Amino acid sequence: MTYSFRPKLVLWLLLVIAFTGFITSEATSDEPVMPYLFIRLITASSVQMLTSNGYAIVKNNQPIRLEVCIQVKSVADRFEQLEIQALNQHPDYFKHRPPPNIVLSVKRLEGAKNSRDVPFRINSSGSGKNLTNYYVNADIDILEDKTIRHSKAEQFVDWTISQSSEPAQRRLLQQLKGNSVKYLEEIYVNNPPGDYEVTAKYTPSTRENWEGSLKSMPIRLHVIDAGDFYESLKKNSR
Repeated sequence: MTYSFRPKLVLWLLLVIAFTGFITSEATSDEPVMPYLFIRLITASSVQMLTSNGYAIVKNNQPIRLEVCIQVKSVADRFEQLEIQALNQHPDYFKHRPPPNIVLSVKRLEGAKNSRDVPFRINSSGSGKNLTNYYVNADIDILEDKTIRHSKAEQFVDWTISQSSEPAQRRLLQQLKGNSVKYLEEIYVNNPPGDYEVTAKYTPSTRENWEGSLKSMPIRLHVIDAGDFYESLKKNSR
């Protein structure tokens, strides 16, 4: 049996194979390699998958609700349940648990190339797993200077005392002023308007699970001025 050689047909097949490979590589080049760590934003109406391209808009007077997630390839992959240190946890929360394996960093962007770390708080409602997705909640708020926070809380307490028409009630409120100021400092939220970058890092703390660390792509937030926290409280109290 003899075969006839058709150069044009062979060239056409090679072009098809090459082009198909190009399409495949182009389609998969942007897909992250699993496992990978990422951050999503939780809003009242949706869950937003955040990227380093563009900004998610958030309000200054509300906590920024985030979920830090690990996407794994298979349910058979062994990963630790995600844990993060949070303000609302019991002081002994990690006493009989492995240490937290998720750490966040928040930077304020200043100009095209400059940034600086800023202080922030974390509250968490917990963590979970959904087949191949591990996640932990992290509600953050970016902190103003402590002296500013204290001054604003004190001013609001003084305003509250001034609104009372009963002398006995005013005296009681005055006696409780220190505790009231401390409480308000804890619940007060005012993310200074501007642009921020948030990054998460996963570092396992036990040997029997997947080893290695993961770092998320940075996500960018644009904080807008949506009104003063204490002014909202004043309106609600009238």
